[in-house]
Amino acid sequence: MASLRYLSSHVLVGCFALALTAPPALAGDDPTKPQGAPEAAASARPELEVSLGGGVIFAPRPYEGASAAVIPIPVVNVRYKRLFAEGIRGGYQFLQAGRLAGNAYLQANFEGLESTDSPYLEGMTNRSMSADAGAEIVYRARPVGFRFNVLSDVLGRNSGQEISLQALTGAPLGRGSFLLAGIGPRWVSATRVDYYYGVSGSEARPGRPEYRGTSSWNWDLSVGANIRIAGNWSLFALFSREAFGSAIENSPVVSGPAAYSMITSLTYRVR
Repeated sequence: MASLRYLSSHVLVGCFALALTAPPALAGDDPTKPQGAPEAAASARPELEVSLGGGVIFAPRPYEGASAAVIPIPVVNVRYKRLFAEGIRGGYQFLQAGRLAGNAYLQANFEGLESTDSPYLEGMTNRSMSADAGAEIVYRARPVGFRFNVLSDVLGRNSGQEISLQALTGAPLGRGSFLLAGIGPRWVSATRVDYYYGVSGSEARPGRPEYRGTSSWNWDLSVGANIRIAGNWSLFALFSREAFGSAIENSPVVSGPAAYSMITSLTYRVR
């Protein structure tokens, strides 16, 4: 499970956040619904929702010489009124007004580095996984909505923050199925960049110079689809690309200009 530390938590959260931010006109499209019926009726949700399943994550890791991670994961999604637990995060919906929603949550952060996973990383101090507190505002609309999100480390591992803004759009793929895409900038604080991508003086080696990370502007791109395959069974797939800003890309321990990940999951809606 140590290899999971290399997986960006953005991908895991994106898997659930993209699905949850689906505009009601996509997630709730019903060809049997009469034209002009109130939208509130189409987007009404039961008090308790439970989905169980499993999935697989494929994630090439951004560090020099580190192999890609292929990780099976359980998927447990639970919503009760305004409380929710989705994948690696759980929290409370503090705002619900038409197409506008606000959530406060805690989530796991699996980013990190282990010196044993690549000869190039030998002598580096391990960077530990952590946990973030977050808040998001989501506006669900067609053709374009948005998601504004703020994260801050709560365990004091990297003591950093992130702020992101994504434009979201999508298209229905039939009853209960939809395609979603998101794109936008992500600001990562200097302390967070330095913790995960910096090289201290004691870690410097020939070919791996000392490097102090500064704040970075990254760009996120996500494309996902949720397919209702039969009854209460659904298949979800998400491709994600995080293009690094120069502060991360120039780090001597980073292998390329971007990180890529793919996740697929099969879930059964219990209720």
